[in-house]
Amino acid sequence: MVGILIRLRFTIQRHTLSWKRHLGRALGLVAAALTWAAVLFAEPAARHDVLVVALAMWLVGWVIGPILTSGASVLRPEYFTLLPLPARRLGLSLLASVFVGVGAAATGAGFLAIAGYGAVSSQAWTAVVGLLAAALFLVGVVALSRTVYALLGAAMRSRLGLELAAIQYGALFAGVFAGWLIVSPIVTAVPTFLSEGLGGTPAAVLDASPAGWPVRAVDAAADGDVAAALGWLGLLAAFAALAVAAAVRLLTPYVGNRTSRRRRRPLGSRVMSGRALLPTTPTGAVVGKELRIWWRDPWRSLEVRSSIWFGILIALILSVTGGSPYAPWAGMAIALMVGLSGANLYGQDGTALWQLVVAQSPRAIRADVRGRQIGIALALGLPALVLVAAVSALASSWTFTIPIVAVILALLGAGSGASAFLSVVAVTPGVEPAKRVNANDAGENSMAIQIGLYTTLVLASPTLAAVGLHLFAGWGAGAPWAGPALLGIALVNALVVPWWLGGVAIRTLSRSLPETFARLRYPGMKVASAGKATGGVVDFLARTTEQSAHEARKAAAGQRTTPAAK
Repeated sequence: MVGILIRLRFTIQRHTLSWKRHLGRALGLVAAALTWAAVLFAEPAARHDVLVVALAMWLVGWVIGPILTSGASVLRPEYFTLLPLPARRLGLSLLASVFVGVGAAATGAGFLAIAGYGAVSSQAWTAVVGLLAAALFLVGVVALSRTVYALLGAAMRSRLGLELAAIQYGALFAGVFAGWLIVSPIVTAVPTFLSEGLGGTPAAVLDASPAGWPVRAVDAAADGDVAAALGWLGLLAAFAALAVAAAVRLLTPYVGNRTSRRRRRPLGSRVMSGRALLPTTPTGAVVGKELRIWWRDPWRSLEVRSSIWFGILIALILSVTGGSPYAPWAGMAIALMVGLSGANLYGQDGTALWQLVVAQSPRAIRADVRGRQIGIALALGLPALVLVAAVSALASSWTFTIPIVAVILALLGAGSGASAFLSVVAVTPGVEPAKRVNANDAGENSMAIQIGLYTTLVLASPTLAAVGLHLFAGWGAGAPWAGPALLGIALVNALVVPWWLGGVAIRTLSRSLPETFARLRYPGMKVASAGKATGGVVDFLARTTEQSAHEARKAAAGQRTTPAAK
């Protein structure tokens, strides 16, 4: 069974995009080389801390890497549900297949620096201890990576787990967008770090973590303390065994309920009961439906909660790096996520689009598109404004409130327009909502998400330019008309852009609604475009995103076809 899964993994890798394979291989080799360079060129007094930090970075990379790159390179247990295999054997086989690949090979090459540390720090025989420690640590790290990934999927079945997953994704977004505020001081301190080490409480904490155990085992062997060296090796073995046991237990097909059973009426239903808050029109009905889905559906709710935590963590980063007066700007982070979270709304709903196909009419399509635009703007716009008010009150700083609100309005409008447009033009099928297990099952297209981000920024540029002129060029500084002017520009920006792009989405969906449904119902099938291609931007984006999704489906097809079946 292990051999079959290993061959299947190689098949999957052959179906991935060539540039991704080459990039992954290059990054792995660079990381391994940097680990060796850090050990060889660090001062003897700092070598211990340098290696521990490098191992900790490898550990963190393995934990968050599969979450960021989920898909073609991962064998999902659900694909083997119908095979007559014991769950433990399947889980162990899936875990063993992870060790065969570029990632594990590059990691092993980097971990061999532990043996090199033993060789350059003391007698050559301590390298043997380093080799054993490296092997145990490699097993533990890879197994822990699979465990965390599986736990993230299991977490989607409970509200508490969903919140934990949202915090994790929010931290990833915050690290990508504002991590340089923390990394920059670290980079400037690299020469000092290589000569003096880390020291203090951070060094003690890392030494006590699993990343410090291999180095401490080598140090104990170098000091001639055989008992201590064996003790640290035993602790590493226990860490690896626990990680393997947890991974084997979790890497089994889940056949229970998709989510935990509710014990009370959901809040998303109660807030819309009683006195009507929305107009009794088709558009009002769609807005109410969308707000309930954004609150109640685990995958939609993950988008909202991740965005909220993204904004909160951005505010914390700004506060701890000395930028407390600018912390209220973190509300823009939530508004910016509208274009990303809504880049595949119809793909997230799956074949539920059939309801619109059956009732197709110009009025129904217009209400559906406009209702989705309003729904996503409300779902993320209200938390953004609340965060701005809360952080401004805590920081006692209301100086930038009007510019911040102006930018948020523009981003909400531009994002809702981009989301409606991309959800129609770049619709990408995912796992059907009733069959979703992991957090990445909604079928997002990475290219469409990137287009959504850049499109949102470009479409909000009139307001961004006006705010920039006001803050940095002194336009309207101190004038009583400056605030209303900024809000007026933002309001026009927030109304014109979604009205225009929403209209394009309505016309496109009216022309190609059956074909759009076919793309969701029959992934991978070539669907003829309705009408005559114009060769414009819409057709170009449709072809580009469909090609990207086709490549992803080709890779995913390798996951569903075992060599034995061939």
